[in-house]
Amino acid sequence: MSFWVMAASAAVMAANTPAAADEQDQVERKLDEEIVVTGRMPTFKTDVVQVGAFRNQSILDTPASVAVIPRALLDAQGATGLEDALRNTPGVTQQATSPTTSNNFVSRGVLMNARTNYRLNGALQIINLSPVPIENKQRVELLKGVSALYYGLATPSGIVNVVTKRAGGQPVTNAYINGDAEGSIGGGLDIGRKFGDAGQFGARINAYASHVETPIDGVNGHRYLVSGAFDWQATGRLSLKLDVEHYRRATDEPGGIALSAFQLLDHIPDPHHRYAPVNAPYRTWSTNVLGRADYALGDDWSIRAEAGLAQSRRQRSRADFSFTGAATVASGAGRISGNYAPDQAYRNEYVRGEIAGKVETLGITHDLLFGVARNRQVQEDQHQASYTAVAQNIDDPVAIDFGSLVFAAPKLQPGSVNIDTGVYAMDIAHVGEKLLLIGGVRRVLYDTEDSTGNYRMTAWTPTGGVVVKPTPTSSLYFTYIEGLESAGTAPAGTTNEGDVLAPVLSKQIEAGARIEVAGALASVAYFHIDRGLSYTDSSNVYVVNGRAIHQGVEASVQGSLTRQLSVALSGQYLSATQRNTGIAAQDGKRVDNTPRWSASLFVQYRPAALPALGVNAGMYYTGLRYADARNLYAMPGYTTYSLGADYKIRLPDARALTLRVNGDNITNTRYWSTGGSVFYVGLARQIRFSASMDF
Repeated sequence: MSFWVMAASAAVMAANTPAAADEQDQVERKLDEEIVVTGRMPTFKTDVVQVGAFRNQSILDTPASVAVIPRALLDAQGATGLEDALRNTPGVTQQATSPTTSNNFVSRGVLMNARTNYRLNGALQIINLSPVPIENKQRVELLKGVSALYYGLATPSGIVNVVTKRAGGQPVTNAYINGDAEGSIGGGLDIGRKFGDAGQFGARINAYASHVETPIDGVNGHRYLVSGAFDWQATGRLSLKLDVEHYRRATDEPGGIALSAFQLLDHIPDPHHRYAPVNAPYRTWSTNVLGRADYALGDDWSIRAEAGLAQSRRQRSRADFSFTGAATVASGAGRISGNYAPDQAYRNEYVRGEIAGKVETLGITHDLLFGVARNRQVQEDQHQASYTAVAQNIDDPVAIDFGSLVFAAPKLQPGSVNIDTGVYAMDIAHVGEKLLLIGGVRRVLYDTEDSTGNYRMTAWTPTGGVVVKPTPTSSLYFTYIEGLESAGTAPAGTTNEGDVLAPVLSKQIEAGARIEVAGALASVAYFHIDRGLSYTDSSNVYVVNGRAIHQGVEASVQGSLTRQLSVALSGQYLSATQRNTGIAAQDGKRVDNTPRWSASLFVQYRPAALPALGVNAGMYYTGLRYADARNLYAMPGYTTYSLGADYKIRLPDARALTLRVNGDNITNTRYWSTGGSVFYVGLARQIRFSASMDF
């Protein structure tokens, strides 16, 4: 795509020419929205995107739907994780995991693969089996749809990109505490500096620790984070970056509700109930390391090299509730069953090399990009032991000692290695000031090694498109993209749980428009995705069979409508249907866990007479979804509401104290937060608070 090419060349050139320090600092100040000493208040509007090769590219020139949740919006909402960030994007739901343990997101009706669809700084594949912290992140981005040209194998749901905080033009020293009404309490430090004779070194250090309580009875734990983002402008041409982060989380598994039990329920259970045994563990450890070097070969050509490693370990004990029969539903009597996996280990190894430059032909400027990337995913051998079902009651749960469970002999689940190698080339032709023509292709070589044998899949995945800019503040675009995607891993509760399905081909067309209005950006896009259909069949086996057509329209307005009023408004209409399954009762039905309508609205108001005060309110709507492929069982639509306020107190010596309180699901609405093969009730009302001191 054009924006990828332009960014890969323009951003690298800007970072490595003699004027690099000034230009790079301007970009960092745009992203460093915590710093308000310049007189510019934080804003929800974003001018640049950071995902993929189009890092630092104007969002008006980006021919794809990109939802950007900047630090200002995260802070206003009191966000503590990705689930808080992505609720601002339409059509994002969760599947098969508890919101208190990990996030399994679905976008445009397509599951985001936990090992291919999450990126650190637009590059390293991080592993989202451990909840991704956002205390050290400057923004969260969601590039929606097919992204094969630059990212290779990934589901066409989208790429979630988390961008780390970095040292900017102003020093940062911030200490904060936060907590909630359930009893959680935590604190952290954020320190950023540039140093050296010419400010050529930069470092941003973040640390956070907390005790975690949840609205679910007895589900608690702790989490930790330490990270560093380091920069070195070694010469006028060479710049280096290094990111290191380590985070841990230890909480309890609350227990889910199996599809068979969900089908018999006529109500949504109490969101405070825990069905899993006491101290049933969900423990994760993750470390991510990413290095990058940019070198300017001259005025028009540059090279980039990146390499990284993501490692994650997990211990998990599943507990799924089911009824012993239809006759027991009225009494709530049933049982829990599940398994314990103490040694799940995953590793992603990443390397990329690129060369980018400009060529003039017949008055047309071509931005060229050539690159090669390799992602090696390793899943170690795992041991898993099932336990004998234990009596439980869905309406009046009893405490079950985890140590009292009777486990069968552990079974070995063999590991696997997936290697995604891609060689790609892109050309963007700048025809005058208002037209970009896009062409690109990627050669995919995908190798898999597992207990069933080895195989290789190869494919060409082309991309084409056009961007038109009628005015400097508006743009129109159209793109066509093909890509290979992993069909996913069989989810918890299925007969073939843990099996990795073979890749399938997906195709996407998208057309959209953007325009700046006052201090906000308005966007609208139509999308059509044709992909292999994966679902849990009537035999409880996760399969790929037939095709799924996901098409719809989404729109958003984000930014400042006046000096006092900021908004983040988005909505989506989605039609996701199943085709060619060979099952008459399934063809034409809606893909499970896909809402037809979804929307979010968040507004913040700062009175002109009292600008230190901010008050906010939010509304988040998810429409009716079906729980199964045949659309026999529905999850009702729901709306949750939020309220919040913050107040900044100016102190001597340029210090400032910010006090904040936020309430989510303030009406205590009961709803199903996840679909898939296992169902979890959404969290009850939460009240969070924080105090942050800038020194």
